Amino acid sequence: MSHPDAHVSALEQFTWQSTLDSNLDRKGLLLRLFAEQRFMAAQVRACKLDHKDYLLSLIDPASTTNDDTRHSSSVDSHRMRSVITEAARKAHWGTLPRHGRAQGIAAHYDAQTCMAVVLDIEVSDEGRLIIHDAVVVADLGFVANPGRVRSQLEGACLMGIAFVTSSDFDPTTKDARAKPAYRTRWPLLSWLPGQIAVHLINPTGDCEAGQPSQTSYAPVARALCNAILKATGNESVRIQSLERSSAS
Repeated sequence: MSHPDAHVSALEQFTWQSTLDSNLDRKGLLLRLFAEQRFMAAQVRACKLDHKDYLLSLIDPASTTNDDTRHSSSVDSHRMRSVITEAARKAHWGTLPRHGRAQGIAAHYDAQTCMAVVLDIEVSDEGRLIIHDAVVVADLGFVANPGRVRSQLEGACLMGIAFVTSSDFDPTTKDARAKPAYRTRWPLLSWLPGQIAVHLINPTGDCEAGQPSQTSYAPVARALCNAILKATGNESVRIQSLERSSAS
Protein backbone atom coordinates (compact mmCIF):
# COMPACT_ATOMS: atom_id res chain seq x y z
CA MET A 1 0.00 0.00 0.00
CA SER A 2 1.30 3.43 -0.88
CA HIS A 3 1.13 5.44 2.29
CA PRO A 4 -0.01 9.07 2.00
CA ASP A 5 2.48 10.21 4.62
CA ALA A 6 5.68 8.96 2.93
CA HIS A 7 7.43 12.28 3.55
CA VAL A 8 8.92 14.30 6.40
CA SER A 9 5.63 14.49 8.32
CA ALA A 10 5.91 10.78 9.03
CA LEU A 11 8.95 11.49 11.19
CA GLU A 12 7.15 14.28 13.04
CA GLN A 13 4.72 11.80 14.61
CA PHE A 14 7.60 10.19 16.53
CA THR A 15 9.72 13.20 17.47
CA TRP A 16 9.26 16.28 19.64
CA GLN A 17 11.06 19.58 19.28
CA SER A 18 10.00 21.46 22.39
CA THR A 19 10.50 21.01 26.11
CA LEU A 20 7.80 21.24 28.74
CA ASP A 21 9.62 23.91 30.74
CA SER A 22 9.94 26.10 27.65
CA ASN A 23 7.01 28.50 28.07
CA LEU A 24 7.63 30.49 24.91
CA ASP A 25 4.32 29.45 23.37
CA ARG A 26 2.80 26.66 25.40
CA LYS A 27 -0.69 27.50 24.17
CA GLY A 28 0.53 27.28 20.58
CA LEU A 29 2.05 23.86 21.22
CA LEU A 30 -1.24 22.59 22.62
CA LEU A 31 -3.20 23.91 19.65
CA ARG A 32 -0.64 22.35 17.32
CA LEU A 33 -1.12 19.00 19.03
CA PHE A 34 -4.87 19.09 18.48
CA ALA A 35 -4.41 20.18 14.86
CA GLU A 36 -1.91 17.35 14.37
CA GLN A 37 -4.32 14.79 15.78
CA ARG A 38 -7.18 16.09 13.61
CA PHE A 39 -4.94 15.62 10.58
CA MET A 40 -4.03 12.17 11.83
CA ALA A 41 -7.72 11.27 12.16
CA ALA A 42 -8.32 12.38 8.57
CA GLN A 43 -5.42 10.25 7.37
CA VAL A 44 -6.73 7.28 9.33
CA ARG A 45 -10.07 7.59 7.56
CA ALA A 46 -8.36 7.96 4.18
CA CYS A 47 -6.21 4.86 4.79
CA LYS A 48 -9.13 2.90 6.30
CA LEU A 49 -6.89 1.95 9.22
CA ASP A 50 -7.29 2.40 12.94
CA HIS A 51 -4.85 4.63 14.79
CA LYS A 52 -2.58 1.83 15.93
CA ASP A 53 -2.22 0.42 12.41
CA TYR A 54 -1.74 3.94 11.06
CA LEU A 55 1.22 4.51 13.38
CA LEU A 56 2.70 1.16 12.36
CA SER A 57 2.36 2.13 8.70
CA LEU A 58 4.32 5.34 9.37
CA ILE A 59 7.37 3.57 10.73
CA ASP A 60 9.09 2.66 7.47
CA PRO A 61 8.69 6.17 5.97
CA ALA A 62 9.89 7.69 9.25
CA SER A 63 12.94 5.40 9.42
CA THR A 64 14.13 6.41 5.95
CA THR A 65 13.16 10.07 5.71
CA ASN A 66 15.41 13.11 5.98
CA ASP A 67 14.62 15.31 8.98
CA ASP A 68 15.46 18.66 7.28
CA THR A 69 18.98 18.62 8.72
CA ARG A 70 20.37 16.48 5.87
CA HIS A 71 20.81 13.62 8.32
CA SER A 72 19.05 10.33 7.84
CA SER A 73 16.45 9.42 10.42
CA SER A 74 17.66 7.26 13.30
CA VAL A 75 14.23 5.77 14.03
CA ASP A 76 14.67 2.06 14.79
CA SER A 77 11.76 0.43 12.98
CA HIS A 78 11.93 -2.88 14.85
CA ARG A 79 11.92 -1.31 18.29
CA MET A 80 9.15 1.10 17.34
CA ARG A 81 6.93 -1.70 16.07
CA SER A 82 7.59 -3.66 19.25
CA VAL A 83 6.58 -0.91 21.68
CA ILE A 84 3.47 0.09 19.68
CA THR A 85 2.28 -3.49 19.31
CA GLU A 86 2.94 -4.31 22.96
CA ALA A 87 1.25 -1.15 24.25
CA ALA A 88 -1.83 -1.91 22.15
CA ARG A 89 -1.89 -5.49 23.42
CA LYS A 90 -1.46 -4.53 27.08
CA ALA A 91 -4.18 -1.88 26.81
CA HIS A 92 -6.62 -4.20 25.00
CA TRP A 93 -6.61 -1.83 22.05
CA GLY A 94 -9.75 -1.85 19.93
CA THR A 95 -12.25 -2.25 22.76
CA LEU A 96 -15.60 -1.08 21.42
CA PRO A 97 -16.02 2.57 22.53
CA ARG A 98 -19.01 3.88 24.40
CA HIS A 99 -20.45 7.37 24.09
CA GLY A 100 -17.82 9.80 25.27
CA ARG A 101 -15.17 7.16 25.86
CA ALA A 102 -12.18 6.37 23.66
CA GLN A 103 -8.58 5.18 23.55
CA GLY A 104 -5.73 7.32 22.32
CA ILE A 105 -2.33 6.10 21.16
CA ALA A 106 1.03 7.69 20.38
CA ALA A 107 4.67 6.69 20.09
CA HIS A 108 7.96 8.48 20.59
CA TYR A 109 11.59 7.96 19.61
CA ASP A 110 14.85 9.72 20.33
CA ALA A 111 18.45 8.75 20.92
CA GLN A 112 17.69 7.21 24.32
CA THR A 113 14.02 6.30 24.49
CA CYS A 114 11.64 4.27 22.37
CA MET A 115 8.14 4.17 23.83
CA ALA A 116 4.41 3.98 23.14
CA VAL A 117 1.44 5.10 25.23
CA VAL A 118 -2.24 4.17 25.23
CA LEU A 119 -4.75 6.15 27.30
CA ASP A 120 -8.32 5.13 28.04
CA ILE A 121 -10.35 8.28 28.69
CA GLU A 122 -13.89 9.54 28.96
CA VAL A 123 -15.33 13.01 28.30
CA SER A 124 -18.82 13.73 29.59
CA ASP A 125 -21.35 15.87 27.73
CA GLU A 126 -20.50 18.65 30.18
CA GLY A 127 -16.81 18.44 29.31
CA ARG A 128 -15.58 16.59 32.38
CA LEU A 129 -12.45 14.58 31.64
CA ILE A 130 -11.82 11.19 33.26
CA ILE A 131 -8.60 9.27 32.52
CA HIS A 132 -9.31 5.65 33.39
CA ASP A 133 -6.03 3.94 32.52
CA ALA A 134 -2.60 4.69 31.09
CA VAL A 135 -0.35 2.02 29.57
CA VAL A 136 3.28 2.90 28.86
CA VAL A 137 5.66 0.53 27.07
CA ALA A 138 9.32 1.54 26.77
CA ASP A 139 12.40 -0.06 25.24
CA LEU A 140 15.57 1.28 26.84
CA GLY A 141 17.72 -1.79 26.46
CA PHE A 142 18.82 -3.76 29.52
CA VAL A 143 17.76 -1.95 32.70
CA ALA A 144 19.62 -2.67 35.95
CA ASN A 145 17.10 -0.81 38.13
CA PRO A 146 13.66 -1.26 36.54
CA GLY A 147 11.79 0.11 39.56
CA ARG A 148 13.52 3.46 39.26
CA VAL A 149 12.89 3.65 35.52
CA ARG A 150 9.21 2.81 35.95
CA SER A 151 8.92 5.62 38.49
CA GLN A 152 10.51 8.04 36.05
CA LEU A 153 8.09 7.03 33.31
CA GLU A 154 5.13 7.31 35.68
CA GLY A 155 6.28 10.86 36.37
CA ALA A 156 6.56 11.53 32.64
CA CYS A 157 2.99 10.28 32.25
CA LEU A 158 1.76 12.78 34.84
CA MET A 159 3.73 15.56 33.13
CA GLY A 160 2.14 14.80 29.77
CA ILE A 161 -1.35 14.84 31.28
CA ALA A 162 -0.61 18.10 33.10
CA PHE A 163 0.64 19.64 29.85
CA VAL A 164 -2.79 19.15 28.30
CA THR A 165 -5.12 19.61 31.28
CA SER A 166 -3.53 22.67 32.91
CA SER A 167 -4.98 24.98 30.25
CA ASP A 168 -8.56 25.86 29.52
CA PHE A 169 -9.09 25.02 25.90
CA ASP A 170 -11.60 24.24 23.21
CA PRO A 171 -9.97 21.78 20.76
CA THR A 172 -12.37 22.62 17.91
CA THR A 173 -12.63 26.41 18.00
CA LYS A 174 -8.91 26.77 18.68
CA ASP A 175 -9.62 28.79 21.80
CA ALA A 176 -6.92 28.17 24.39
CA ARG A 177 -6.10 30.24 27.42
CA ALA A 178 -3.23 29.68 29.78
CA LYS A 179 -4.38 29.54 33.38
CA PRO A 180 -3.41 32.46 35.65
CA ALA A 181 0.03 32.17 37.20
CA TYR A 182 -1.35 31.80 40.73
CA ARG A 183 -3.02 28.51 39.81
CA THR A 184 -1.13 25.25 39.93
CA ARG A 185 -0.02 23.80 36.61
CA TRP A 186 -0.90 20.31 37.84
CA PRO A 187 -4.31 18.78 37.21
CA LEU A 188 -6.70 17.78 39.96
CA LEU A 189 -6.60 14.27 41.32
CA SER A 190 -9.82 13.57 39.42
CA TRP A 191 -7.86 14.11 36.20
CA LEU A 192 -5.08 11.70 37.05
CA PRO A 193 -5.24 8.15 35.68
CA GLY A 194 -6.98 5.51 37.73
CA GLN A 195 -3.99 3.32 36.93
CA ILE A 196 -0.62 3.79 35.27
CA ALA A 197 0.97 0.56 34.03
CA VAL A 198 4.58 0.81 32.86
CA HIS A 199 6.12 -2.12 30.97
CA LEU A 200 9.81 -2.32 30.04
CA ILE A 201 10.77 -4.49 27.08
CA ASN A 202 14.01 -5.28 25.30
CA PRO A 203 13.20 -7.25 22.12
CA THR A 204 16.65 -6.81 20.60
CA GLY A 205 18.52 -7.92 23.72
CA ASP A 206 20.42 -4.63 23.78
CA CYS A 207 22.83 -4.51 26.71
CA GLU A 208 23.18 -0.73 26.71
CA ALA A 209 20.44 0.83 28.80
CA GLY A 210 19.49 4.45 28.28
CA GLN A 211 17.68 6.66 30.78
CA PRO A 212 14.19 7.87 29.87
CA SER A 213 14.58 11.00 27.81
CA GLN A 214 13.52 14.48 28.92
CA THR A 215 10.72 14.38 26.35
CA SER A 216 9.16 11.12 27.53
CA TYR A 217 5.99 13.07 28.33
CA ALA A 218 5.47 13.82 24.62
CA PRO A 219 3.61 10.62 23.60
CA VAL A 220 1.36 10.97 26.66
CA ALA A 221 0.30 14.47 25.60
CA ARG A 222 -0.25 13.25 22.04
CA ALA A 223 -2.22 10.18 23.14
CA LEU A 224 -4.43 12.33 25.39
CA CYS A 225 -5.22 14.80 22.60
CA ASN A 226 -5.84 11.87 20.28
CA ALA A 227 -8.26 10.28 22.75
CA ILE A 228 -10.11 13.53 23.53
CA LEU A 229 -10.82 14.19 19.87
CA LYS A 230 -12.03 10.61 19.38
CA ALA A 231 -14.19 10.70 22.51
CA THR A 232 -15.84 13.96 21.49
CA GLY A 233 -16.22 13.15 17.80
CA ASN A 234 -14.23 16.31 17.01
CA GLU A 235 -17.09 18.35 18.48
CA SER A 236 -16.52 21.44 20.56
CA VAL A 237 -15.73 20.54 24.16
CA ARG A 238 -14.10 22.55 26.87
CA ILE A 239 -12.27 20.79 29.68
CA GLN A 240 -13.63 22.24 32.90
CA SER A 241 -11.60 24.86 34.63
CA LEU A 242 -10.03 24.12 38.00
CA GLU A 243 -12.66 26.19 39.83
CA ARG A 244 -15.58 24.34 38.27
CA SER A 245 -13.93 20.96 38.77
CA SER A 246 -13.01 21.61 42.39
CA ALA A 247 -16.55 22.69 43.12
CA SER A 248 -18.04 19.48 41.74
